[in-house]
Amino acid sequence: MPEYGKSEYWDERYKANDTTFDWFVAYEPLKDLFGGVLKPEHKILVIGCGNSRVSPQLYDAGFHNIVNVDISEVVVNQMRARYKEMDRMEWLRMDVLKLEFPDSTFDVVIDKGTIDSLLCGSNSFHNVYQMNKQVSRVMKKGGKYVAVTYGQPDTRIDHYRRKRLHFEVEHKTVDKPVFSSDASPTSNYHVYLITKTDDAHDDEGEDDDDEEDDDFYDKFQANVNS
Repeated sequence: MPEYGKSEYWDERYKANDTTFDWFVAYEPLKDLFGGVLKPEHKILVIGCGNSRVSPQLYDAGFHNIVNVDISEVVVNQMRARYKEMDRMEWLRMDVLKLEFPDSTFDVVIDKGTIDSLLCGSNSFHNVYQMNKQVSRVMKKGGKYVAVTYGQPDTRIDHYRRKRLHFEVEHKTVDKPVFSSDASPTSNYHVYLITKTDDAHDDEGEDDDDEEDDDFYDKFQANVNS
């Protein structure tokens, strides 16, 4: 299986194909959902942006205060050059497990497929938890986190309900594009619309992360197998 969690894999992939591509769904099927969440004055973070056209299309729709981050330096440089005329939007090389922003910076965070990539790699549950803790940290209280994934609730929603994240989660679906006559008309992708309800507290340290990861994994496996 490709090492989706490593920058080297993505750098090579983007070097070989300097174009744009949207995993799962493009902007149009998400337009109404974004319209119910975003305001023009919001500061928006897009994590694992890759070469998706969603951010430029949001910019064209009037949402200019967007920061895009990705682990691949190659795609960050490609996208910065491709959309250089959108000069209020930023493209930064950054690891989602170690976001380099102050606490409570963003009104909205968008993820389209990054959780799926992390779950395909090693230490997947731990890495998803680290990403979500970083997202929670840089979100403002009351902010929104929009996660688009192929994962249905029994494989995803508990990742957003873990301790210390201070998230409330609502599940929605988006129809898959039908490209052939044998595609299932009922198939869909999943959107988790998440609200940050509180800020982290000083006593929420890192010391017991490993123990909590083990406990979460055991409970998750029990739920999947039941």
